[in-house]
Amino acid sequence: MLARLGRVLYWCSLAIAALCGIAALTISVAIMTNKLSAWDAWAAVFFAVVGGTVWLAGRAAKYILAGI
Repeated sequence: MLARLGRVLYWCSLAIAALCGIAALTISVAIMTNKLSAWDAWAAVFFAVVGGTVWLAGRAAKYILAGI
């Protein structure tokens, strides 16, 4: 049962990390094309950090709970 929970948490965190990566990339492209100001770069950094943190938590859940 814990192995299944670990895999579910891993895949959910992977999906969230992918969405955060897409958001960070979109904001970065908007900044490079001068549609957003440089001050809005913090939003891209925020999404990148959140995506990375969620990805790491998902990997930890997979290895700890699923034992893979």
